[in-house]
Amino acid sequence: MSKSYLIKLGMNTMAKNDSNNWIKNMALGSMIATSLAGLVAGGYLLGNFLDSLWGTDPFLKIILMFLGVALGIAYLFFTLSKFGKSNDEQ
Repeated sequence: MSKSYLIKLGMNTMAKNDSNNWIKNMALGSMIATSLAGLVAGGYLLGNFLDSLWGTDPFLKIILMFLGVALGIAYLFFTLSKFGKSNDEQ
């Protein structure tokens, strides 16, 4: 095989890997964004329900929304640290 053929083959493989990494990164970003929004919305809805049940109007809603934000940020760090480890192992 000629050297130019091997170079073209290697460049094509790199292009496929870059395409797969782009798709993987986009999926990871959308997963993190959806999880963060879901945790905050879940905290709001649960807080709203409990506030109407117990008559403590804004307090549980606010507390559970901030808890959702804190859990979302913790999930963000956990996922990104796992993502960083998988990239280092390649």
